[in-house]
Amino acid sequence: MRYVIINADCALPDISSHGPFKAVMSIEQSVSADRQAEISSWLVEMGCRYVMACGKDSDSWCESIRAANRRTLDVDHLEARDIVMTTSHVREPMRSVFWFAKKVANHPEVAFESFFVIHLAERDRSTEFTAIYEKA
Repeated sequence: MRYVIINADCALPDISSHGPFKAVMSIEQSVSADRQAEISSWLVEMGCRYVMACGKDSDSWCESIRAANRRTLDVDHLEARDIVMTTSHVREPMRSVFWFAKKVANHPEVAFESFFVIHLAERDRSTEFTAIYEKA
């Protein structure tokens, strides 16, 4: 598990060398619509092919990520491996979301290289999330 904390203002890191990957996106902070679109596009461009969104506005994040994915698809050369799958986990505890990520979240055409927790927040919770992930 790799942990990346981002917020409304930070530069988004280059994690493309870890793709294709799946990610739990834990949303604790609201951002503008433009920033949401920017983060969603970044996830798709970095190689994320499965996003499990949980927390604030997780349904909105799933839609934003699907929209970013549609903008990148070449309909003339569409391949299943380019589709980003999304699931929303609005009121589920992190342990359940991590269990889902470990046991259920698979892509029919992609073997994942890595797993990320993308944490949209001001406060680092990497130690806590790592402990929860290991028990899931």
